[in-house]
Amino acid sequence: MITDSQTRTKIGDAKASPTKEFFVKMLTRDIELEDAILDLLDNCLDGVVRSISSATITDLPYSGFEAKLTISPEHFSIEDNCGGIPIDIAKKYAFTMGRPPNAGNTIPGTIGMYGIGMKRAIFKLGTDGFVESFNDESFWVEFSSKWMASEDWDDLPMYELPSEQLAQGHTKISVLELAEEVKSRFGDANWVDDFKRKVAQHYALIIAKGFSVRIGTPEEFKEDVKPIEAESFSLLSSNNGDDESSKISPHYYTGEIDGVKIEIFAGLYRELLSQSELDTEEETRGSTDSAGWTVACNDRVVIWKDKTKLTGWGEASVPNYHGQFIPITGIVLFSANDTRKLPLTTTKRGIDAASNVFLSAKDHMRTATKAMTTFTNKWKKFPEDREKLYRSAQHLSLPELRRSAIDLASKPTRKDPSISFYAPTLPSPRQENTSTRVSFVADKNDVKLVSKHFFDTDSATAAEVGKRAFDEAIASAKDGDA
Repeated sequence: MITDSQTRTKIGDAKASPTKEFFVKMLTRDIELEDAILDLLDNCLDGVVRSISSATITDLPYSGFEAKLTISPEHFSIEDNCGGIPIDIAKKYAFTMGRPPNAGNTIPGTIGMYGIGMKRAIFKLGTDGFVESFNDESFWVEFSSKWMASEDWDDLPMYELPSEQLAQGHTKISVLELAEEVKSRFGDANWVDDFKRKVAQHYALIIAKGFSVRIGTPEEFKEDVKPIEAESFSLLSSNNGDDESSKISPHYYTGEIDGVKIEIFAGLYRELLSQSELDTEEETRGSTDSAGWTVACNDRVVIWKDKTKLTGWGEASVPNYHGQFIPITGIVLFSANDTRKLPLTTTKRGIDAASNVFLSAKDHMRTATKAMTTFTNKWKKFPEDREKLYRSAQHLSLPELRRSAIDLASKPTRKDPSISFYAPTLPSPRQENTSTRVSFVADKNDVKLVSKHFFDTDSATAAEVGKRAFDEAIASAKDGDA
């Protein structure tokens, strides 16, 4: 090896830049088509954040903003009215492959961290992509098939866009030559329905705050395409005037760790299952979509109704999820101006489970889950006494839960003094220490026979028949002792 003290004679350069084909394949290999399109929707929302003032934030900060996705085997486009791309950002780094080091996280709260979302999505979709935008100046940029096929990393020329071609504040991205896999997916009605459902989940909080997303084919847009409805989140809470012995209330945690604001809400979203419902659930593995933990970063949902160890189920004395726990749900909201501090993976569709912020939140999630599973375990033996639990309970929406947390979550946690919490004292059955559960399996025809005997109908539930038969047996036994 030649040292610095020796003379160096340069004879040329060894090419070290990646080939474009290799770069594009690596960039798109590990991202699903759905996630690539969601990246484009994320860009729309970042445009909203750039457009609105923090002074105007309300419960509906995204009201009036919308994105329209045209999906067909012939072409794809997404158009939004979320502010457009400022010409300076467009020239400096909106079209670079990765964000330049000096760009930083220029807009507080925007989710774009790596500078690859829009480009990766276009590469995933196909070739001959066009980006048109109008913020302070209107322009358009083309990712042509010729540029995609070339091994040179030439800058993309920007062209003037006639102002009448696109309204100010709008951005439109089109891909005209779709990849074969993409054509197949876009022609599959089931795939499109699944994607719409994913949008309803991933943007549940954002849609609830006023943002509108419409998805359809060109033919459907000629008719009427309704905005996607957000998946809702709410928890049951009894009125403050209720007797504490019959009051149910959510758990609240709120605070900040390492520049990330954390809000946790957990509780019941529905009544506990009756024995017959529980039997059906165990037999059929019925719908449990509303149970489990949801996690969002800057309002984007990255975990939806999870029931695994990722969110604390089945570890640290928390039981594994099963049908009895269907009523239990919770949501964790992470928010930060510097989105690099959020516990996100590079795809922005998953959580960094090893991050300190997420691990701190997970401790509190497990505590709340354990409390709620203990509650359901106590009450599953006393279905007749549960009615009082829900007598005056009502569903609190997420904005209502956040307002409640301001008043209730005031006690600091021992492990994280920066996190305050409220853990309700949930009611216990009065008969808990003097009662036991009686259950057995009987032939269905025999149950109908006994039902007819006691109720003059064979349609009484197994629980009703068993209770009546047991009551009769008790009365008979007491008469025999008299």
